[in-house]
Amino acid sequence: MDGHRVPKQDFAPQFAQALMLEQTRFIKKQLLAEQNNPYIEKFIHHIYTHSDQILLKQCIQLEALQDVVQKYAFELNLGAEILEFIGLIAQRIHHLAINSHTQINELFSDESFELWLYKILELDQLRHYIQANLQHNPQVNHVSLQLANQILESNTPWLDHLRKLNTHEYGLSSKILSFIQDQQQNIELKLEQQLAQALLKQLGNIILLPNEELADISLHLWDDVKQRTLKETFSQFQAIDFEEFFILVYETWRQLRQGEYLQQVILDVVAVFYNYFADYNLQELLQSVGLNEADLHQEALRFLPHAIQALEQQGLLDEILQQLISPFYLSETTHQFIEQYIQDKL
Repeated sequence: MDGHRVPKQDFAPQFAQALMLEQTRFIKKQLLAEQNNPYIEKFIHHIYTHSDQILLKQCIQLEALQDVVQKYAFELNLGAEILEFIGLIAQRIHHLAINSHTQINELFSDESFELWLYKILELDQLRHYIQANLQHNPQVNHVSLQLANQILESNTPWLDHLRKLNTHEYGLSSKILSFIQDQQQNIELKLEQQLAQALLKQLGNIILLPNEELADISLHLWDDVKQRTLKETFSQFQAIDFEEFFILVYETWRQLRQGEYLQQVILDVVAVFYNYFADYNLQELLQSVGLNEADLHQEALRFLPHAIQALEQQGLLDEILQQLISPFYLSETTHQFIEQYIQDKL
């Protein structure tokens, strides 16, 4: 037996190594337990039970929270693979929509439409602001003049020949044609200006109609739209249109998030959230978003057992557990403790 005795200086490291392997085996057995894993349930139970003793401000600092927002909201850029995935998702949504006979009012009820409608109609000040801008904004006036020109030309095709006629010859007939052409152009210009003003005036009048009349018009339009199916509506778009729309939204967000104003708004919202909930404990925060201990159990058991089993199948679970606990067992301090403990017991 003496020939197999472990040298005194090697006993503590080897004993620590044996303890580490045994603890690894024990923890792995607990983690891999099937049917309502008690190890995970106890872990969640202890976290939730003691979460009422930890305030938000004790475990998270405002500066750290804002740094997270800074990184993921302002700086993070999606890779090519994610953008390609977004494109595939957009195509899938389009495919499902053009094959669906679901009506729009099954997604957006009459009650929801009316709530939004009447809330918008309450914004009287905004409607007056829009109406005033329609009348005095140079760009709006320019657009209305272009629209009036298109309306006039599309409804008077018989004048196209006269509009395009070139009268370079001299003579009485040419002068008469040139005079008629000039008068026709002057008349059309005045008609365009009057039509443009009439369009803006009518649009302004519609915007300022009494709430009851606007509501009646909107509800009549909704009665027609709500009965249409997704297939009927989305068939007007190509799959590539959907894909480009989602990519465009992302690219627009990338540009907007670089603006100082938007960044300050987001950071201020984060600060307001933090200041409001700083003195809430973690259990209260969970409850405020509708989660309790049973929910945490359910979600943990929904994902963790499968993830742990996958790690075990790949031969990674032992390595991960040993990486977590090995610093203690490899520590010289631990070895000294073992040696001192054994000496005290002898």
